[in-house]
Amino acid sequence: MSEKKTHFGRAGEYFAMSELLLRGWNVAVPVVDVGDDVFVIDDNDKTTWRLQVKASERMVKEGPAVPGAAESFKFSLSRTQLRTAQPVELFYMLMMRLGRGWRFLVIPREALSEIRDTFVDAEREGPGRPPVGDASAKTDGLALVVELRNEEVSGWGVSLGAYLDRWPEQLAPVAGGPGSVGQAPAQGAGVAAN
Repeated sequence: MSEKKTHFGRAGEYFAMSELLLRGWNVAVPVVDVGDDVFVIDDNDKTTWRLQVKASERMVKEGPAVPGAAESFKFSLSRTQLRTAQPVELFYMLMMRLGRGWRFLVIPREALSEIRDTFVDAEREGPGRPPVGDASAKTDGLALVVELRNEEVSGWGVSLGAYLDRWPEQLAPVAGGPGSVGQAPAQGAGVAAN
């Protein structure tokens, strides 16, 4: 595995794009990345979504590995991006590298924002500092630690199992359209009309 963080992050983005391409979506990468890593487009009706891809290797814990223990993955998010609705809505694709493969979470921005609100507002018991709400935050950075044990996954105090290795209905496979096998080319698409 590459020790270069930029290479690792890009590998996660390309895996995400590959999966979307296999599902029939077209993908576009902005020349200048100002927060959106990928745009996904349905070539049939031009439905477009934004995708923020974050990749993480498991956090290494002190001491010997414990069989069956949860693996932890840390993701750095932008508070502003999480809180800001846009006309073209955003999905987070959180990539977790385990051994030679990837596990992933695909979470709509609005759902992840609600999960964060619930986490910040929850009553706390025991030691530790409470999470910092947006109004008190001194930076735009926001940490999300995801715990994964087999098919159980959680973050910010709730189960994220509904998002593990699953696609939301908005990103359902795209069938037909330009590039489909057996589809006749459109008039004026390089084919002379008789």
